[in-house]
Amino acid sequence: MKLNKIYTWELESNAGEIVAQYDEKGDEQSWKKLDTESVVRISFIPKIHLLPRHDVFIDHSKGEMFIRRFARGFLKQSADFNLAEYIHCCVTNRYRFWVFSSGRSIITHNEHELMV
Repeated sequence: MKLNKIYTWELESNAGEIVAQYDEKGDEQSWKKLDTESVVRISFIPKIHLLPRHDVFIDHSKGEMFIRRFARGFLKQSADFNLAEYIHCCVTNRYRFWVFSSGRSIITHNEHELMV
């Protein structure tokens, strides 16, 4: 399985609307359909059942807000440039929650970049 396909994302709004990475036909969707101020949950769901699911709950009552999500691939330096790691990230106004293709996760300050 390709590293960028191991985890998929899903966002939920405070109205209960859910936007998943892929629709019923398998076409990729944009998370930007939801107003960022209404997002209350972002989940990273593994396609390999041995890996952990990661759920981030946004607590609006404490001033926490979802900013954006993104993913980034890192290449090995070799003749064919293989994808070495693929990382998903949820950015809030307080932290960044990073999920690696191995299932490992870390939390950093919301302005910190991650280098692999």
